[in-house]
Amino acid sequence: MGFSDIKNAIKKIDQSLKEKKKARSGDNAPVQAHAEPKQYSGGASKVQTPSSTKDDIFANPISTSEPPSIFKRTKHAQPPQGCSHGDNDEPIQTNNFSNNLTLGDQTFPVWTLPYSLWYTMDPDQDVGLAFNHTDASQRVFGPDPDSNPAQFYFNPPKIKSFVISGNNFKENNVSVKLENHNKLSVTSKLVVDNDVNKNVTVPLVHGMGFVSAIYNNIKPIIASQVGVQDFKQLGSVGNVSKYRVMLFNQVVWTLYVAGDIPKLTLQDPNHIVADRVCNGALIQICRGESKCYDDSCGIYAESCHLQGTSSNDGTNCQYRFVYETKGNSRSGNGLFWCLPHHQEVLSNETKKRDTKLELDSTTKGVMKAYSTNELIMEETDLPVNINWDPWSSLKSFKGKPSYSDGAKNIIRKAAEEEVQQDVVGMANIDSMYTSGKILDKFAYIAYVCHFILQDDKLTSIILPKIKEAVEIFAQNHQKFPLVYDSSWKGLISSAEPGADFGNSNYNDHHFHYGYHIHAIALVAKVDQSFEKGEWLRTNNNLVLDYTLTLLRDVANPSKDDKYFPQSRSFDWYHGHSFAHGIFASGDGKDEESSSEDYHFAYGMKLFAKIINDSNMEIRANLMLAIMRRSMNMYMLYSDDNKIQPKRFIKNKVAGISFENKIDFSTYFGRGQIADEWIHGIHMLPITPISSYIRNEEFVREEWDQKLASIIDQITDGWKGILMLNFALADPKQSWKWFSRDNWDNALIDNGMSRTWSLAYIAGIGGAD
Repeated sequence: MGFSDIKNAIKKIDQSLKEKKKARSGDNAPVQAHAEPKQYSGGASKVQTPSSTKDDIFANPISTSEPPSIFKRTKHAQPPQGCSHGDNDEPIQTNNFSNNLTLGDQTFPVWTLPYSLWYTMDPDQDVGLAFNHTDASQRVFGPDPDSNPAQFYFNPPKIKSFVISGNNFKENNVSVKLENHNKLSVTSKLVVDNDVNKNVTVPLVHGMGFVSAIYNNIKPIIASQVGVQDFKQLGSVGNVSKYRVMLFNQVVWTLYVAGDIPKLTLQDPNHIVADRVCNGALIQICRGESKCYDDSCGIYAESCHLQGTSSNDGTNCQYRFVYETKGNSRSGNGLFWCLPHHQEVLSNETKKRDTKLELDSTTKGVMKAYSTNELIMEETDLPVNINWDPWSSLKSFKGKPSYSDGAKNIIRKAAEEEVQQDVVGMANIDSMYTSGKILDKFAYIAYVCHFILQDDKLTSIILPKIKEAVEIFAQNHQKFPLVYDSSWKGLISSAEPGADFGNSNYNDHHFHYGYHIHAIALVAKVDQSFEKGEWLRTNNNLVLDYTLTLLRDVANPSKDDKYFPQSRSFDWYHGHSFAHGIFASGDGKDEESSSEDYHFAYGMKLFAKIINDSNMEIRANLMLAIMRRSMNMYMLYSDDNKIQPKRFIKNKVAGISFENKIDFSTYFGRGQIADEWIHGIHMLPITPISSYIRNEEFVREEWDQKLASIIDQITDGWKGILMLNFALADPKQSWKWFSRDNWDNALIDNGMSRTWSLAYIAGIGGAD
């Protein structure tokens, strides 16, 4: 089954949507008691929301039940700003592009791409929503501007090309309100004098082609701190007025006005002013000049929704950004931008709508614009055949692991030592992250003992220990129990915000919970084969409910789950997750570990196989396919990388990837010897999925250029991480290191076992 079948499934979804829309628009629809503020009404809203049919892999939630009662309810000490956050209000995104507007004084930028926007209330300057676009030529490299490679680069922030403002906007009478919280969009409103009928509505939507502002009962003012050198009306496009604006930095923008159209004049070099109060005026601004802008002006996106459909065998998957648009345009379409990892897999239908327009993104290469109301991507190589056993993309790998008696004896010797360890004592600590790594470590030992060594004695020693350790967390009896936060809607640590890497402020949930989920999947797999397979569901589904709640917190697929936001961590537009939670940041969200990102998706995939949730497994495989593409563009740099600046590629890895900058560093240091921590945090843990993301060529380049010269000097657990990663390129050399007689446990990370390391390397041919 290929994409023709997927397209037939899409048609079913669209037909279902039409039927639902028809059912909702009958004569018995309720009459509004109070009229809402008038919005631009140039045309009917064009909406394709995700269907609840079985065809859409994002339609059905994991659960809609209240989280288990063992998680105490609490209100967050740092509630979201500018939006309702009561028990019955919708979940608020915590690791999303829009977050800065819900934090602190709401003045840090958000990046919809290609534009950045922020609320500005600087003293003696125009109050409103400012926005800008930066070129690659404006990037700042440092700390030595002439170094190659540079340690970091960033885009200059908060250049006020324009400010969406209004007559009499002041710091003390304008407030920023946020509504319609979606993964790919949110609605911002500048409300004046606490009067909801006096507002400027600015939808913030990933990839939006125009910055669109709808003025209601306000006299529009478009300010510019850069300053306007030339302002000229160019007639109209249908019923839309058109203006050309050149700023003093010589950058040309196009401004369109539709709906309740006022006359705009340049009052002074810093202010474009309307001649009257407007009710339903749509002002759209975009960088550059093009007939393609003319063809799409008059339509703007109110929101964006995610849809996905898979072939029967799961190897092909189509995912779509469906833009809910309002208004009319000459082409009947809006205009939307996408990133390089989208461009590689756009459907043929979408490619036909290429406008040839290009703009630089902040950190992810050159964006392209398409005249469409949906962007359709098609991934065709999902990792459906990478499951539990060791796997490698090496040409020498035979497709299925095999073990000689000699290799098994070496693995068994390591296992005999490691199964004797105090699993419960080691795992029951004050960190969800570290405990998860330790649970995962021993879960892999149990897996090796049962499925690879086929040693019932060793399995019977380790399996009860790891089960007991997991159940402490499933019962929520760990040192810092998890609580359910009814403000943002999520499962967080009861520790203070600075503890456990900021878990209670939503940092790193996919890292932390991913280890737990992966460990539980492994233990459940062993339990199914070695015992009765009832462990997940004993004690009234104790471990099952715990795992599903972790999955809902990180990767809830559906808006129908009112207890968790949709896809908290994974950003379907950026193509990877963001680890940064509810801490305001001048450079936006960030992530420093690509490998722990895809480890979550891999654990989700394996757990889905355990519970026979095919849609969850497809979503996980799709995430992995997207990450393989995006990470090898944006985070892992082969010598032939065409996306990142040439002056940065020699670092080989990103370090920390922000929305507005990339910094070759970590939050915890650089390394004992050189930069091994920066490289290692993009490696751990090594599992069967690692080689799917980290190909042989990249691993070899990184080793030769960065690691070979320092590996012998490293004397701590990072050495083991680097040496196991080396198996992705040279398993025989890796095997020699892990199988040697003079073994030192101090040289492997606390989340690693020698048992799994040997089993993995031998399984992909290292011991042959």
